Amino acid sequence: MIPAMALILFASACSHHQDLTKSATQDNFGVQMARINLWREALFRFERAVQIDPANAMSHNNLAVAWEANGDFEKARKEYLEALKLDRSNQYIQKNYSRYVEFLSRNRKRQQKDVKTMATTAAAPAGGATTSTVDPSPLPGQPVAGEPVKPAPPTTPPPSDLPPQPKPPAPTPPGGAR
Repeated sequence: MIPAMALILFASACSHHQDLTKSATQDNFGVQMARINLWREALFRFERAVQIDPANAMSHNNLAVAWEANGDFEKARKEYLEALKLDRSNQYIQKNYSRYVEFLSRNRKRQQKDVKTMATTAAAPAGGATTSTVDPSPLPGQPVAGEPVKPAPPTTPPPSDLPPQPKPPAPTPPGGAR
């Protein structure tokens, strides 16, 4: 009787294990990883989902979002286009791709503006010899003359196919609110 009971308990305990050879399982696990900002793991899972089922448009969409979150915008574009090719009528994919294009457009405009600003500040005045003295010890955080200035990271997060997460409640001060 005890071995039979143990077998039933063992079987029920293992029933939560899902088949990792299914695209949907990999996608679901990838979404869970993305929700907790483990984007490299999410990327791995979405790649596996696409390998298992290359015709799944949502797997390509999820992979595009993961590439975008990892900063590889060219691979993200490729996956978005593949997702749209597979399911052109999917509004969810269309929305994600639209956000991606908007993000890239804003980022490129910002980079062009930064390049123009650098070009005008680095240009020497016309006519006559110019002498410049560079302080050998610039202030911390100040760029050195001729050193490229890195553009600030975008203030908007990259598009995501994940639903917005609820904000945690504000902590209450000890002794309660007054």
